[in-house]
Amino acid sequence: MRVAIIGAGISGLALAYYLQKLGIPYDLFEANEEVGGNIRTIKESGYLLELGPNSLQYTPELQMLVRELKLEQQVIPTARAGHHRYVLRNGSYEKLPTSPFALLSNSVFSWKTRLRILQERDIPPADIDYETITQFFERRFGPGVLEYVVHPFVTGIYGGDPSKLLVHKAFPLLKKMEAQYGSVLKGLMKQQDSPFSYANISFVSGMQTLPNAIAEKLISLHTGLHVEMITRNQGKYIISCATTGDYDTEEYDMLVLALPALPAAELLHFTFPGMSAALQNIHYPPMAIVHSVYNRSDVSHKLDGYGTLHPSAECPFAAGSIWSSSLFDGRCHPHEVLFTSFVGGAQYESNALTDKDKLLECVHKELALTHGITTDKPVFQSVHQMEHSIPQYDLYIEDAHHMAAQLEQDGLFIAANWQAGVSVHSCIRHAKELAHKINLKRPAPSIAE
Repeated sequence: MRVAIIGAGISGLALAYYLQKLGIPYDLFEANEEVGGNIRTIKESGYLLELGPNSLQYTPELQMLVRELKLEQQVIPTARAGHHRYVLRNGSYEKLPTSPFALLSNSVFSWKTRLRILQERDIPPADIDYETITQFFERRFGPGVLEYVVHPFVTGIYGGDPSKLLVHKAFPLLKKMEAQYGSVLKGLMKQQDSPFSYANISFVSGMQTLPNAIAEKLISLHTGLHVEMITRNQGKYIISCATTGDYDTEEYDMLVLALPALPAAELLHFTFPGMSAALQNIHYPPMAIVHSVYNRSDVSHKLDGYGTLHPSAECPFAAGSIWSSSLFDGRCHPHEVLFTSFVGGAQYESNALTDKDKLLECVHKELALTHGITTDKPVFQSVHQMEHSIPQYDLYIEDAHHMAAQLEQDGLFIAANWQAGVSVHSCIRHAKELAHKINLKRPAPSIAE
């Protein structure tokens, strides 16, 4: 049995790594010379800049992987104040609650909203088809939590519109808590090992350390090989590449697509046209990531936390910012501070498509206004614009998920964030589970063997 994996983002890399540990032959194809997909770290003008995820939840799966890759000395946890997050309200920042109990004392909420939050424990569970995040939180906690907590929080994770994202897809743990405990608050208090309790980490040389380290362990990784076509003959998959390089064409018993939805749709157009059509409906809104550096003496805000979220009610330009230099050392010079701002997403799509110079100017003006910055321009500023950013777990993703499950009977599997979840730890966990699922399909050795 041999497995073909297309795409060496974190999902494809992790899957290849776990298959290799199980002794399952594979070939991992990556069109680019570099691996890691959306996990990308660059160094520019002496600054360490993240163009994708800025930190990881240090889950048990990730801790084990880090130990196996011998990266323990490279891990750096977020600063002690990193669990503090701020939300923009009436033009200034207020701390968001960091625990279920803090919900009841946080100044973001009125007394009426706090009382309604407390009553969530008495709201009976409900199983509503295609319930959105907005509908779920309004039903369980009342409308008071939506505008300045739920909506900006969802925007920060998915770059999405909570009135369109499905709660059972985007936050399945919340639905599980409702079903199991009858209350989200009860579930949060009883589940000590929930993902919300894990610390966030990065690496000394940035996030790309992780995919690079996995790639170094792989024996069948083929970079610079662009897969042009997938065909199927007598139950076997045949991969056709633009250039062969060091790869000899082989037949594969199983195929794993570790690609964003649109490239996957192109490859499946002739072999599985129904799946291809479903994938084309998955929405990836545009996003721009802006890095801005200032002298610390020019910034009056304490920057004592992870960063900021901007509710749409405040009519912001950016969806929020991470205070990168407050979280991890070595991101900028000691006398400076580094902001990583996110512009775009489903609720701010036009902002992400703004002309580059205008976009940089708007981000600086907003940072200056909200953080008390006195200088006319940053010491350094750069922008990375993405036409497609984060897959949206809305109604249109349902068909793709359903068809992906059916196609596993044909030996076609998915290892991508549009199915596994958008976080890095979700992709790693899914890849590990998929490797074991594939292992179960391995033919049993014959008596002669």
